[in-house]
Amino acid sequence: MKERFSGAVLAVGVFLILALSCGRSAPCGAEPEVGPALAPETAEALDRMDAAGKTIKTLRAKFDYELNQTLYEDVQNRKGELLFGAPNRLRFEFTDEPRETFIFDGRNLYHKKDATRQLMIWEVRLPDEPPVDSFELGKTPLPMPFGQKKEDVLRHFDVTRDKKEEAADEDNRIVLALVPKKGSQLAASYGRICLWVEAETYLPTRARLWDTSENITTIDFHHIEMNPQVAEQDFGRPGVPGDWEIVIHEKEPQASGTGSEGGL
Repeated sequence: MKERFSGAVLAVGVFLILALSCGRSAPCGAEPEVGPALAPETAEALDRMDAAGKTIKTLRAKFDYELNQTLYEDVQNRKGELLFGAPNRLRFEFTDEPRETFIFDGRNLYHKKDATRQLMIWEVRLPDEPPVDSFELGKTPLPMPFGQKKEDVLRHFDVTRDKKEEAADEDNRIVLALVPKKGSQLAASYGRICLWVEAETYLPTRARLWDTSENITTIDFHHIEMNPQVAEQDFGRPGVPGDWEIVIHEKEPQASGTGSEGGL
């Protein structure tokens, strides 16, 4: 399923902060290569982020998004909003022009593109399969930057504190550098990911991703609201005019005994 989602997920860059869904060519259950020992201060930061994530039932935030395509000397800047509802609902929307909306309802991913008047639908789970129970790493096409478990982060990344970035940060945030495990699918896509974490709330407020195509994506979160009231329709299939193109990508059933554990 990774191939089907690649275009949409690239556009939603922010939700690649912690992982891409596992592809069928590499089992998600494979043991990653053991990395360096975890420093106590890094372990403490991950423990506190883990604890903070457990308090999130709903979350609303605004964001500033920058994609720097260094090979082409092209920088794109956009603004948007995200809405999260535990355990598995997500709405991510570019609010400037052209408007673009992504919604994950726990089973289907909807991509509404106003510029092309299209609604694309990817089926993540078949009707007879259980719903995705969380945004756990490797389980969904759009993993959340908030609320990830320490054990899942360490399964996919070698993690250290970036002292240089911490010293330069005017907001005195903790900066975690995440390097994908060698030989993993993440390592084929990303060289490094950094998270700027508030020292009081232990929520990430900035993420920066360096991919293997020499693109640098930066996302700044602000106006973060913890546990606001949300409307159910915000996570439903978006309505579109009757003359829009609707493209549906159905998930193909996997033969028994094949595929990857937790993969899409």
